[in-house]
Amino acid sequence: MTILYKVQSVCGCKEGSVLLQNNVLCRISTKNLIVFCVHQNLHSQIYICDIVKPWQSYKICSSKAVASVLEWNPTGELLLVGYKHGLAEIWGMKANCMNSWFLLYTVNLPCEEIINVKFFHNSKSTYFNMQKKDLQNYSDKYERLDQRPTLAYFGCSPAEGCFLLTASGLMGVFTIPRILANMETSNLSSPSELNIFTNSIGLSRCFITHCSISYCPTGRFNVAVNNWSEPRISCFKIGVEREQDDTLNLKCGALASIFLQRVDNENKEISVVHWRTVNCEEVAFVVYDCQEGSFIEQWNLIKKHQQVHKLLQKNKTDFMQWEQWEITAKLALTSRVCDLNLSKLPSESLLLFAILRDNSVQILETGLKKIGSTVFERVVEDQIRAPCKLLTSDCTHLNQLLILFDSLGQMYAMQVPTSHYDKNYKMSPLAVPVSLLEYSVITGIDAGDVLMLNLSHLEAITEKLTENFSRQTAYVRHFYYSNFLSLKSNICRIQTKQQDFDDLITLHAIAIAFKSLLRPSDLSSQDKGPAENLSMILSEPVGDVDKVLCILDAKDFTVEPATLQSLQQLIQWVSDLALNILHKLTEDVLKPKFNKRHGYEICRDVIAVSSVRELLVMIRFWGLLNPHCLPIYTKSVDNFDVLPVMFRLLTRLMQNTNEPDDSLLDECSVLSTQVLVPTRHINTPTTLLNNNATSKLFPFVFQTTVEPLNLQDVHYEEVLFSHSIKDDVSNLHLGTHVRLLRRCSRCGFINNINKMTKTAALKTWYQRWKYCHCGGFWKLV
Repeated sequence: MTILYKVQSVCGCKEGSVLLQNNVLCRISTKNLIVFCVHQNLHSQIYICDIVKPWQSYKICSSKAVASVLEWNPTGELLLVGYKHGLAEIWGMKANCMNSWFLLYTVNLPCEEIINVKFFHNSKSTYFNMQKKDLQNYSDKYERLDQRPTLAYFGCSPAEGCFLLTASGLMGVFTIPRILANMETSNLSSPSELNIFTNSIGLSRCFITHCSISYCPTGRFNVAVNNWSEPRISCFKIGVEREQDDTLNLKCGALASIFLQRVDNENKEISVVHWRTVNCEEVAFVVYDCQEGSFIEQWNLIKKHQQVHKLLQKNKTDFMQWEQWEITAKLALTSRVCDLNLSKLPSESLLLFAILRDNSVQILETGLKKIGSTVFERVVEDQIRAPCKLLTSDCTHLNQLLILFDSLGQMYAMQVPTSHYDKNYKMSPLAVPVSLLEYSVITGIDAGDVLMLNLSHLEAITEKLTENFSRQTAYVRHFYYSNFLSLKSNICRIQTKQQDFDDLITLHAIAIAFKSLLRPSDLSSQDKGPAENLSMILSEPVGDVDKVLCILDAKDFTVEPATLQSLQQLIQWVSDLALNILHKLTEDVLKPKFNKRHGYEICRDVIAVSSVRELLVMIRFWGLLNPHCLPIYTKSVDNFDVLPVMFRLLTRLMQNTNEPDDSLLDECSVLSTQVLVPTRHINTPTTLLNNNATSKLFPFVFQTTVEPLNLQDVHYEEVLFSHSIKDDVSNLHLGTHVRLLRRCSRCGFINNINKMTKTAALKTWYQRWKYCHCGGFWKLV
């Protein structure tokens, strides 16, 4: 196991200061955002950072109270912070910018200490099974788990809400209203206070020191609680129901308890409790301390059958079923356990990460079998500087990285072994990363941690991903195409410059936006829509765009002139892309002869070239309705019609994208003398860890808020004379000084928040950019 990086002096920790046990909290979202809380002088400082940019942290909030729990919602958009005095806060991002947060809702339970929180399950859970890696279809390879939502509205729509538990045994549940699509217009000064419905866990309330909350396939919560003075762990199943008056009711059902045995005539002092459902089996892990170290026990809930007495039998086969916890494995450790984490990926194998006080990490699997261990560096103990001790940890949702924090406020990232997923890992080392990347495409979970660990095999991984994706059915490819492009964009960013692939993603988004404006003139007489008819006609090598117009029905492409005028900048973008494809065709053809690793080229993509041709036909149609929406060209000859020439050359290119003929290359070379080819706007490169990391350089050592110079990859010839800021979403030049500008934290894509939306089509276009096209979050600049 490899330690990938270490971040020194985390924000909120003064140099030389020491953090005590339970004074650091951390959680990782499905988007690979790390939120961590540092407690000093009874104050809580909460920060957030990206897993691929760990040196850049942003402050979410600070409080004079002590935070006791952090929790992300399943989509990674909302963050819940629970405090020891009974206050729970729900924070959201403003305009999806990770450096701009505001308080959405509050929930108050006076004089109660919140010790654990869990968001409602949305019934979306996909099983990861490596035994089906050779299957072709995604639906067969990744099965949807039979998981019910915790609370559903009419039509089985899952409700958003939270379940919490306090130290006095009080349960609370509340629902969260639907989040507005445009969060920047919300009232930031007055967060709403939500109504919470409470009930006692069990017959009477009792003091709780340790608890575990997990999901049950039936939609309920599995809750295990313990009091340090009792050698017993009480287990419950908690259900949430909605009454007719929109109130929530908590139903608590008691299960068999776990009774621990005494050790040397003394009760076991429990330090950690975890309850999880693994392969339809209930498994509990209990950690307790002793004088020599710690013990980890695995308990399984066993169903037993007891025959009924003959006097009470109706049939000879009558029996009574009951459940009992039985210990199935036990492991002794020489050092005490300060934290225990479980893996989050739904699979047949469950990993346990035991963080010991001797600065070592033990990785276990079901049955408490060791599969790996790592010892972190130790700081020499002296009077000036206190010893460095690991405190807490959390695992990514794809089980590839383990994030840890120590007593000096330092953050570590450790690689998790993947050999347990596949026994033939050495024979096929690409099987696990390919399956994980495809799983991220299906579920939408960020795959930054997977790409960080497989840099030497990215080319082979990319080919395998593309091959598997091309084998899917048409509707499956269409449904997951955006996620697939986002993943390949991140891979291309690691391999080489990704400008062509960014153009492909923007082209795909514009094509969807333009085709959504088309409406058939007669629904009863057409089996296919206007977009399908256009694609079918252009499948033939027709080089004259005006002939295509004569074949199509003009009524199907009729759009309001005001709408066309608002989309002029996007139309201009499509035309500029077509000119650049033809202008750089000669260079792109000669490039592979001198350099084999040339990356993705949009001129070689038949689908992209066909999409540009379809958009040019639509633009030609719309130019007849509103000439002001047509793209603007700087021509050397006034009577030169650029659009038909581009359509004709792209038609010839589509016939043979791998080896275009010499006459086509000559005409493309002459095109630059007839019309001015605009220079493509290239964003300032963003420094990312997975873009420059190699296995020989591990571990990296970073300083908070200091961008590492050894990882920077800036092309000065491309950005030195670029003073004007361009909005990559609307294709508008904004000038040099712009307010309310957001930039993607990963790819550098720029977007202006001040949207002058005049038409519904333009408003729909802006709503497509809730996240950046690469899947990263925005940040305000």
